[in-house]
Amino acid sequence: MNTRSLGAVPLIAMIMALAAGCASAASNPPAASAPPQSEDADITVAAIPAVDLAGLYIAQDDGLFAQQGLHVTIEKVPSSQAIIADQLKGQIDISAGSYVAYISAQAAGARFRILAEASILQPGTRVLVTTADSPITTIGDLVGKKIAVNGINSIGTLLISALLTEHGISPKKVHVITDQAGFPAMPRQLEGGAWDAAFLAEPYVTVAGEEYGEKVLADLDQGAALNLPVDGYVATQAWALAHPGAAAAFVRAIEQGQAIANSDSGSVRAAIATYDKLPPMVTAAMVLSGYPIGPVDAAGIQRVAAAMLQFGMLGTEDATEVEHGTLVESMVGPGSLCRRALRVHTR
Repeated sequence: MNTRSLGAVPLIAMIMALAAGCASAASNPPAASAPPQSEDADITVAAIPAVDLAGLYIAQDDGLFAQQGLHVTIEKVPSSQAIIADQLKGQIDISAGSYVAYISAQAAGARFRILAEASILQPGTRVLVTTADSPITTIGDLVGKKIAVNGINSIGTLLISALLTEHGISPKKVHVITDQAGFPAMPRQLEGGAWDAAFLAEPYVTVAGEEYGEKVLADLDQGAALNLPVDGYVATQAWALAHPGAAAAFVRAIEQGQAIANSDSGSVRAAIATYDKLPPMVTAAMVLSGYPIGPVDAAGIQRVAAAMLQFGMLGTEDATEVEHGTLVESMVGPGSLCRRALRVHTR
């Protein structure tokens, strides 16, 4: 994966510190988790509607969760921010969405665990769109304009800030507005003149073009945000500790779903057609994300935290934790950190 840091974060120091404990961990690997007990088998997953989560939808469609002894219910939500409070109350077991909201919550004192990665930013999967007849034709034309996102202080806010900064424009010179209904409603709202531009994810980038003739102003997979980790599967640490068998079974099924998503685009298109109720003209044309497999890449997610600090989405009081990597480390299992440390160091 080609990565470029968004901030001057001393990752090498973090990796060296982690590596010291990796040898002993490797010589005594943890035993595979047993399938969950019956009381753990029912899991509610809150998920944003996006092609990024194809691994989840495939795992459900193909019976991969059932094979692991799980009964999974998927609830659609407009953004990760929309359900954090419910998740902290125990009303949601796992959420599937942007890391940004969870890093913010972790910095504020919540305790979440990233169970598995969902997607990596790829060309065409996160973009800014305008109407077909919009006078906005360059990034500079966005100054003073309204840009819609699906969640306040979200991955959309982060990527827009990175894009504007890359073009020498302060993010404070645009007005970012949240559409509480999320991606499915945003192409129609844009066409109706609610805003000047909108941040969209696939398959709703394709919906915007196919149904409304809207055009892509900028692909957000560029510059410092190139290949940025976007979404993951997140539980509270309390839930993960209380249900280790269910958590492990969920991850096994997700990894199988991710592998299918990477190798079989037809399965991705079929799953999105089913869960988002979209026509073939959309699912056939939509661009697919990257679907990571393997332990959570703390170094990759550290790029997200560093960017959040850079653009004021985390406070100066969080700077030390971000710069030393301990904020992200607190969200990732120690085994994942060890298994990834040497691989990241030798990239």
